[in-house]
Amino acid sequence: MPAKAVAAQPAITFKKQIVDGKFYAESIAAADVNQDGQPDLVVGSLWWAGPVFTKKTELRAPHAYDKESYSDAFISDAGDVDGDGLPDAIQIGWPGRPAHWLKNPGKAGGDWPRFLIHPYVGTESPHFVKLLAGQPDVLIFSAYKKIGYATRQPGKPEAPWSFHAISPEGAWQRYTHGIGAGDINGDGRADLLTYNGWWEQPASLAGDPLWKFHAADFGKGGAQMYVYDVNADGRADVITSIEAHKYGVSWFEQLAPAAGATEPTWREHAILSREPAEKLGDVQFSQPHATVLADIDGDGLLDVVTGKRHWAHGSKGDPEPNAPAVLYWFKLNRDPVTKAVTYTPRLVDDDSGVGTQFVVTDLNGDGLPDIAVGNKRGVFAFIQQRTP
Repeated sequence: MPAKAVAAQPAITFKKQIVDGKFYAESIAAADVNQDGQPDLVVGSLWWAGPVFTKKTELRAPHAYDKESYSDAFISDAGDVDGDGLPDAIQIGWPGRPAHWLKNPGKAGGDWPRFLIHPYVGTESPHFVKLLAGQPDVLIFSAYKKIGYATRQPGKPEAPWSFHAISPEGAWQRYTHGIGAGDINGDGRADLLTYNGWWEQPASLAGDPLWKFHAADFGKGGAQMYVYDVNADGRADVITSIEAHKYGVSWFEQLAPAAGATEPTWREHAILSREPAEKLGDVQFSQPHATVLADIDGDGLLDVVTGKRHWAHGSKGDPEPNAPAVLYWFKLNRDPVTKAVTYTPRLVDDDSGVGTQFVVTDLNGDGLPDIAVGNKRGVFAFIQQRTP
């Protein structure tokens, strides 16, 4: 019986658009600000109308920063905070400083009124996640030496959010790296991840109980952390950069507990090596300070998108600060016979990189995921192209 022909996969490239060459923020959000049906880009004090991203509008006093310094928007997001049907901007400043949301004024235009979310948001990669069943996304971060999350006050969109600590006081501080969420143990409840382990969500959150901690070595402190069954064995695995200001991105395979133990064990598989001189797939770069999981090629598997944060500590700080600011996606491959898992690096660009947060979403309405970046090199849109 003749073998079935395997359909050729389209070649995937990205068309680069330099939206702006100035440094406004090391983060970005995508949302339909003007309600024309097209995603727009929000970076720091400005937003650019999609899908062409040539017209920019102020949402607060505009400010561009020197590349040797830092912006006031390390993390960005967008969503309808006050329930008026318009997407508002959410911006988190320097680690340990306040987070705010800015109200979209709609057709009235003008500056966007600003409201406090929380006065102190620690960790370098706080972000919004689906943590609580049946509840809106919450903000995960550290505050007052504790790990936890913040929730909105029902019916009071302009009021500061409430912080819920899940840990006792510890070594958590404003510059702690590595945080995420997902269901590690398969009980249907999302757990919270840190670089040194995971916190198990209890069956009841009444009274704000502390969550049980399970120690694990997930690196020295990366960026956004993810829970995903990489090898389809039914167990949740962890994907994270190893050290945000040095080298390494890995996935940690969850294995059954060792004999006589109750805790799962973890096996590290490198996507990018921890070792500066080692290239995997002929690729190595430092400072993978932002990551996103997304199905770039439409095969149903979540790929890893990351890159080099340019000048995280200026032109002379961190390893290889002036090496090319690359942006990559790493294609997840599962061998149907051997069940082996590999990641194949695919270069998106070598003169942009990432900041502390970026987005992957469809920017032009063609159904394909694109990439938007705001960082010290500027504002960029990468539109996916497919060639049969």
